[in-house]
Amino acid sequence: MKNPPIAATKPHEFTIHGKKHVDPYWWLQDKTKPDVKAYLNAENDYAADFMRPHKKLANKLYKEIHSRIKEDDSSVPVKDGPYDYYSRTKKGMQYAIHCRREGEKGRETVILDENKLAKGQKYFSLGDAEASPDHRLLAYTTDTKGDEDRTLYIKRLDTGELLKEKVTHVADFVWAEDNEHVFYSLEEHPHPPRKIFRHTIGDDQTKDALVYEELDPQWYVALGKSRSDAYIFIYAANYTTTEVRFIPAREPLRTPKLIAPRTKKVRYYVEHHGAYFYITTNERAVNYKIRRTLVQKPDKKNWKTWLPHDPKRSVMAIFAFLSFIAFTFRENGSEEIHLYHPESEKWEHVKLPEGEHSFSLAAGIDYASSYLRLTYESFVTPKTVYDYHVDDKKFVVRKEQEVPRYDKKDYVSKRIWVQNGSVKVPAVMVHKKGIKKHAPTLLEAYGSYGITFDPHFSVARLPLLERGFVYVLAHPRGGGEMGWNWHKQAYLTTKHRTGDDFIAVAKYLIKNGYTTPKQLAITGGSAGGMLMGMVMNARPDLFGAATVYVPAADLITSLMDEKLGGTRLHYDEIGNPKIKKQYDAIMRISPYENVRAVEYPATLVRASAHDIRTPYWEAAKWAARIRAMGTGAKPLLFKCELAGGHFGKSGRYEWIKERAFDYAFLITSLAQKSR
Repeated sequence: MKNPPIAATKPHEFTIHGKKHVDPYWWLQDKTKPDVKAYLNAENDYAADFMRPHKKLANKLYKEIHSRIKEDDSSVPVKDGPYDYYSRTKKGMQYAIHCRREGEKGRETVILDENKLAKGQKYFSLGDAEASPDHRLLAYTTDTKGDEDRTLYIKRLDTGELLKEKVTHVADFVWAEDNEHVFYSLEEHPHPPRKIFRHTIGDDQTKDALVYEELDPQWYVALGKSRSDAYIFIYAANYTTTEVRFIPAREPLRTPKLIAPRTKKVRYYVEHHGAYFYITTNERAVNYKIRRTLVQKPDKKNWKTWLPHDPKRSVMAIFAFLSFIAFTFRENGSEEIHLYHPESEKWEHVKLPEGEHSFSLAAGIDYASSYLRLTYESFVTPKTVYDYHVDDKKFVVRKEQEVPRYDKKDYVSKRIWVQNGSVKVPAVMVHKKGIKKHAPTLLEAYGSYGITFDPHFSVARLPLLERGFVYVLAHPRGGGEMGWNWHKQAYLTTKHRTGDDFIAVAKYLIKNGYTTPKQLAITGGSAGGMLMGMVMNARPDLFGAATVYVPAADLITSLMDEKLGGTRLHYDEIGNPKIKKQYDAIMRISPYENVRAVEYPATLVRASAHDIRTPYWEAAKWAARIRAMGTGAKPLLFKCELAGGHFGKSGRYEWIKERAFDYAFLITSLAQKSR
């Protein structure tokens, strides 16, 4: 077996707040240099060589996951005007095929085949794809590198002809209702978009009209459209504040009208229903309240509180329909659906099958529909598409994910509450019935930006559960699982609490006999990867193995470099190192800065060369420092995907290969039998 690569040390010095930093691996930040390319290739070769004795196990895991997937499959059609739109997958093909037909028995027309678009590309990702309101044209965006630099194309749906325009650096887009214009946000890649343009079908991009420009470099812009299709919304935002403008979708040449000017640390979001704008805002309401105003009088002085703030329940989203409005709220760790009936002014709670679940509401359902469509799942329930018919209050199953050789009655899922000081930290676990004590366990978390990670079904997880693993999803402070205040308790100078909560869950699992330190593996990605680095530095003795994905690991360097995409946006979450108090807090949690001469768990770190969110070099430098400073003989593997982005390689079979490799590493690292 090869020896692990040892990164050369080339000390680079810089001083901030009077403290001298010596960074021995600064040189790894330039992937265009031959020595950096050679090092990344050497790391990939070493990882492959190290896992070669376990290739049989990885292949077995691949086959097990692959066999649980229905390869020839299709989505539930969504009716839009005269057409039913849906997508399907075909055996042996990596990507989806998008189709439509006229009515349930109409002839299928393929409107977009991702497999053809991906042909000859090392990476392919479809962004948005949306038919024009009159169904004549299809607008779609693609990324063929992994750096999220998307190009907008438009094609005729009757002939399949691709129109001449090619609009570059597009983040998101919406159609105007006149079928002649598309609004899009433009990136100055790799920075987030700060400009909104209006494109006329048939014109060159150079003729596009600038509709709005955000001048604050710490802000970005995004587009939205009301469920009624009556209004296009332009959002200007950072992570703490928003500002909204609107344009009548049938009058795309109108100047955007401001709803309310920005107020520091006040966020608001807008939906339209009937004569009103419904405005969700956190102004003096950490869990958000809903205010309402006539569309003709959008000024803030006319807003009236419609749904007061509830400190025990967070407002998450509004989905308006012609005859009812759906709201989602979070309470006690779960998201729930409530319906409001404007005619009777009555509320209805739509009860879901299990307490520990996740769901998504289908945004494309016709505004005039009398039903709500949701995709529901839990740790034990495969994805199930329901139509909830509002009039008779009944669920109709439209599709159940087919999982061969799976019976949910063989598994147990439950929520646990872990005391950490004055707070109770929720976590949800799943395992097979009759599980033995001191079982191999995989503990995962994200815990940042107020983002929620609810229990979801995974066929890739089944091989672990079948081998006696317990899987646990922790919800530490910093995430949004317990409402918006849960996030406020762990950000900026209190961000360390996210790690404290995660460690508390790990200790609970050990104390209560679920597992042991040698049998406990941890995993997380992006900000969750940062969390893994935090806890591995703080308590490496608690964990036997770790898989860490695209981690935000070198916080000082990345947050000081405003040339990186999105750096300024993170100042409101992680902090600005130019501010001494925030610098001190960042130094406390930064994985790279806190590597110690201790025995780290067996670790697999993944990164991608074209990742613009957490650059590959953050993971590379962190892994190199652990290898140089860490003690003990446990393995450290670093894999850098050379043709991928923040979410790894593209293609559904490639995703299975990655999971099989990673799980083989975990199983062997925790000394599991590869039966």
